[in-house]
Amino acid sequence: MTDSAGGSKYLDFLFVEGERLGWIFRDRNRYRYHFPEPYPTLEPVRDEVFFDAATAKVDKWRRMRRWVGIGFGVTVVLLCLGIVGQGPSDLRVILAIGLAVMVGGAWHSWSNSRYAEAGPEREREKQLRRYEAHCAWWEELREQFDAEERERVSGYLEWGAALLPPTTRRVDIVGGSAWGWEALLTVMGASMLRTRGAMTLVDFSGEPACHELVWLARAASVDVTAVRLPDQVGETTLLSQVDGRGLVDSLVEAMHGDAPAGRRADRAQDDRILSTVCRALGEDVTIRRIAAAVSVLLDEPGDFPELSEAEREHITDSLFSDEFRRQAHPNLRRIESHLYPLRELFAATDQEQGRHDLGKPGLTCLVYENAAYNVREELLKELVLQGLVQRLTSPEPFAGPLVIAGADDLSHRHIERLTDLCVRRGVRLVLMFRHLRDSAVRAVGADVVAFMRLSNHEEAARAADFIGRQHTFVLSQLTRTLGGSQTHSQGNSLGFSDQTSGALWQKHVSVGRSWTHTRTVADSTNWNESQSEQRVYEYVVEPRTLQDLPDYALIEVTQGTGRLSVRSVECNPDIISLPRVTTGPLPDLPLPDPAQAAAAYLSGEPGTPPRNLPGQPRPDYDDDESEWAEERYPEDWR
Repeated sequence: MTDSAGGSKYLDFLFVEGERLGWIFRDRNRYRYHFPEPYPTLEPVRDEVFFDAATAKVDKWRRMRRWVGIGFGVTVVLLCLGIVGQGPSDLRVILAIGLAVMVGGAWHSWSNSRYAEAGPEREREKQLRRYEAHCAWWEELREQFDAEERERVSGYLEWGAALLPPTTRRVDIVGGSAWGWEALLTVMGASMLRTRGAMTLVDFSGEPACHELVWLARAASVDVTAVRLPDQVGETTLLSQVDGRGLVDSLVEAMHGDAPAGRRADRAQDDRILSTVCRALGEDVTIRRIAAAVSVLLDEPGDFPELSEAEREHITDSLFSDEFRRQAHPNLRRIESHLYPLRELFAATDQEQGRHDLGKPGLTCLVYENAAYNVREELLKELVLQGLVQRLTSPEPFAGPLVIAGADDLSHRHIERLTDLCVRRGVRLVLMFRHLRDSAVRAVGADVVAFMRLSNHEEAARAADFIGRQHTFVLSQLTRTLGGSQTHSQGNSLGFSDQTSGALWQKHVSVGRSWTHTRTVADSTNWNESQSEQRVYEYVVEPRTLQDLPDYALIEVTQGTGRLSVRSVECNPDIISLPRVTTGPLPDLPLPDPAQAAAAYLSGEPGTPPRNLPGQPRPDYDDDESEWAEERYPEDWR
């Protein structure tokens, strides 16, 4: 969270029942219906318009010549009939009439032809005006529709809790940074404390990743017990309430860890030595007294106040023979080397021991503050793990879940043992690994696994392999073909024949004339689009995605439910300050079907805008044949 003062008012949203890893985001705009009205399209100019324009252009000069002939014929007829006198003035009138018919008819024919030739331009302008009006109407209608959809989905929740399945036994967190772990422990730990009433956190990360969780727990009036490791390890009941047999097992397993099978003899030898020493110490068996007894066996100088004079003599003279001590000297030296750094750590008095009990109600934090990596730290981690194993095997109840942060150095065999004990006792176990390597590779995958950022490419590849692959169909080939052809042909033919026959006093004249005009226009366009898909086997989550995850993001993988469940989770505690957040899971809402959305809109159901807006009625440009016929030149002029 950003700061303590500003985050106090959000405690009620963090301490809510339901163990969660964080929140899942769901965009509310996914549930908006899309505007079903298709965008207006610009209609093409009709073929009849192009045909009439081409015909008018071809026949224009023929019509004008026809009117010239008509004017000449009118002049001849007037002269022959003698309708007007034969004087000079009358002749001028006749010629003027003929010329007027020629010019007037030719001009009228020319005007009609030009009007027909300009038909495509007029039709295009008309289509553009109609298209612009339809676009303006469509935009206004869509804006109103989108505004109503935004208002409808404005109350939908966007952030819901990523609850753990109720059958979850173990949660593995892999990867991440110090900031991501701190946020995850805050969100997950607060919900576990509220749900279970108790929680035990062992932090081996070397950084106080649980600092914010401790502050929130105290602000919520939760009993908090914070123990600093390794200095205060002796002030806990980690190994103080364990009998001699359990203490020997813990020490041997801590010293050898993941020793190979060839080292089993050394382990058996160490177990015999420590068991014999514990029997010699009687009922009062502690790590400090065991270390003193081993030092006595090695004839180390010192007073060893932990042992009485009788105990020292018994250990020196009666516990082992001289030959055994000589043969087992390397084992004794190794045991003494491991126990030596633990003498001061477990030097607490009997009154101090038992002050901090593990597994009790409230929050118990064992935090290792030394960031340096050394053999002492490794031994202490294994010993703490063995103490937890002994605590879980005891008859006393263990309250709340157990969280171990920084479990990379723990042996795989011990992690499996701890997992079995937690499952048997009904204790939720959470293991947090900084890297996906060594023992973590063998340990993860028991139940729920959450991957945070893995910067190393090899670790990201291992995580992607763990999540798995799936078959998908992808577009493999796209082919587009555009072809067209255009053909224009035009022909004119003129025929004339004149024949004269008969006697001198009788003449027969035969005249024949033919006129033919043909025109053919052909235009074709071909468009072909095809695509092919193929089946591929790809990662469900690519390694690059795991390398680029933000600090507060994780990918949760749940197995064992019959199908693989992968979801993206945000563990930033500041999410609770955002609007549209719920502490429970998001409600199941069906995604809108575009076909149903269009049907609901066109049917005028409540919640959908009317088809015609009051301020912008839908333009009406219904063309009919009569309107087009008025724009065409007269039929008899063609």
